[in-house]
This record gives sequence, C-alpha cells and structure tokens, in this order.
Amino acid sequence: MADPFDEILGLEEQFYDEGYQQGMTDGIKAGRIEGRTFGLENGFKKYVENGKLHGKSLVWVNRLASLQPSTNSLQKPSGNAASESSDVKSTKLPVLSENTRLAKHVKTLYALAESDTLSTENTEEAVSDFDDRLKRAQAKAKMVERMVGEMEHDPSKILSSNDGSIEDVSVLSARH
Repeated sequence: MADPFDEILGLEEQFYDEGYQQGMTDGIKAGRIEGRTFGLENGFKKYVENGKLHGKSLVWVNRLASLQPSTNSLQKPSGNAASESSDVKSTKLPVLSENTRLAKHVKTLYALAESDTLSTENTEEAVSDFDDRLKRAQAKAKMVERMVGEMEHDPSKILSSNDGSIEDVSVLSARH
C-alpha cells in the first residue's frame, strides 16, 4: 500500500523544479531583451561618435589649401546691384596651411570615418572592424587637431581629469 504522505513530501521538490525552470525561462528572455537594449545603446553611441569624426573630416578636407580654388579664377560679379547692396556676409573658415602630411592625415580620417564603407552587421568581425576604425579615426582626429591647433574644448573632459584640488586649476583653459 502506498503511503499517502509520499505525494505531499514530493511537492516541495516538484515546486522547486517548476520554479527553477520558470526562472530560467524568464531569465533567458530578460537577458536577451537587456542585451539587445545594451547593444543598441552602445552601437548608437559609437555611430554618433563616428558621425562627429566624419563631420570634422569634411570640414578639414574642405579647408585644405590644395583643394581651394585659385584666387585668379575667382571674380566678383560686376554690374549686379542686388549683389553689391546685399548685407549678408559670407563667413568662410580659414584655409589650412599647405602641408602634405596634414592633408594625408585628413584624407585618412575621412576614409576611416566614412559611414558608407562601415558595416552595420551584427557579427563579431564587423563589430571588431568598426571598433578598430573608430579608434584609428579618433587617433587621426587628435593628430589633425594638434597640427591645426584646434583642440577640442570639452569642459567635462577637463574637469574629470583632476581631483578638484587648487593645484589642478592650471588645467582649465581661460576664456577671453
């Protein structure tokens, strides 16, 4: 004759197994959702950073002296009263000095940050290639910034680099 308490004593183990399986299922689902969200956020941040670098490269490429039209070929329109009385001032960025090394760095930065050639596939190789190109583009941008004398002014980077003591005031850039 079967003991009626055998079923009751087995309930704890049965409920434990059911709870464990339900927890594993829920954990896998939540992990996939959290992982996808994390991946999208990080991918977006990287793509924004790449876009900023691409924008900088476009500005620098268009400021290169070798790409500027010669002054002899530029002629002001004459006899056009509308253009002479215009109050609109054209603002032009200064032309970068003629420097073949600078031009090479700017063109390399442009090629590294060009979004048309970047893969957006979610494979290990594509992500690794994207990260590598982004790091190389960041390094090129720093080199060009130093050569041109246009260091990026980001107060959060300056303030986060010191410990807040009075001696660290010298790292802050003065505003004129």
